[in-house]
Amino acid sequence: MVEALRAGGLVFALPGNAVPVESAPLRPAPLASAAMLGIAVVGGQVVPVMAVAPGLPGGPAWVMLDGPNGRVVVAGEAFAELPPEGAPLLVVPRLGGRRAPAPLPAEAGGWAVPMRHSHARQVAIAAELGPLRMVLPFTVLERVVALPPLRAAPGAGPAALGYAVALGAPVLVLDAAWLLAVERPAEEAGLLVLFRHGGRRLGLPCARVGPAQAREATLIARLDAAVEALVQAPLAEAVAPPVPEPVRNLLLCAAGGQAFALPVEEVLAAIAPCSPTASPGMAGLGAAFRGVAAHRGDVLPVLDAGLRMGLSPVLGYPGAEAPLLRLSGARPVALAVEQVTGLRRIPERLIAAVAGEGLVSAVATLGEMPLPVCRAAVLAGWRA
Repeated sequence: MVEALRAGGLVFALPGNAVPVESAPLRPAPLASAAMLGIAVVGGQVVPVMAVAPGLPGGPAWVMLDGPNGRVVVAGEAFAELPPEGAPLLVVPRLGGRRAPAPLPAEAGGWAVPMRHSHARQVAIAAELGPLRMVLPFTVLERVVALPPLRAAPGAGPAALGYAVALGAPVLVLDAAWLLAVERPAEEAGLLVLFRHGGRRLGLPCARVGPAQAREATLIARLDAAVEALVQAPLAEAVAPPVPEPVRNLLLCAAGGQAFALPVEEVLAAIAPCSPTASPGMAGLGAAFRGVAAHRGDVLPVLDAGLRMGLSPVLGYPGAEAPLLRLSGARPVALAVEQVTGLRRIPERLIAAVAGEGLVSAVATLGEMPLPVCRAAVLAGWRA
């Protein structure tokens, strides 16, 4: 199971919402931040592809994550099954780009993309279909998606190829050849550029997207001239951003054949598999005591999570190795588990509290399975 990403000689632990994806061809992203490598089509959706941090290289190992501004892909050199001790958690890089100066005044051909390296520079995207180049400023863009199925648009006339549903809302898909008054190209479109103009939601089919060239006129003037032909387009309603759902970060583990979770704030560190050293002088800790282990200058008593949960032991024979969890609390303790699955962000609505102060504090719903959430203090033997 992939649990870590290697980049620039460093290894980063993956968060629970990281999903490995196939790498894809990169396209340049104008005015991107220093950490952005470009944009790519992943799973039919155009997403930014980021380095782990500015200055670190990308690579063929890609993971999709949900960031504060939507989904992004983080690229590294290779995957690893288990992060080393103390590996930093991969954090979604910020998408902030470089500041775009004020646009140039409109010209005869309509709003134009100023020269690169000019003090007045504006960013736009160019959608290509055969020999056609359709330039739109980023200020009107919504998203680039895979071209969805089209349905007839009664009353729209030759201006439109039909209606489609993209990102859960209807859109009028324009005929680029009609808009530019040229012959329709033979190349098939595979992408749809979603944008808004005149309070309506529109789409342009294309085969490729990329940055606009210097001084290249956009489609705004042509769209303004054809506004009467676009009356059949759905209105672009303002959508309020979704309210963040409260979540709880849980560390998923297993012991004695039983999956369970611990709140991440109750775990100080995950220690790579090792075999505890026998220490008869500490045998008074109970039947679950399996020896001691060193971690960051401390000697930690090791307790068997399987036995603490009334199940089969994790360390069932002398010399057995297991991953250890250093628990937070009144005294240092390491808990031996069969495996550490990873971090998961589970919505609070899927976690039901359990009354009392026993071993299980709550039960979470993970897919179709119940997942007990245990108290580190009880597993460590601080409370009976």
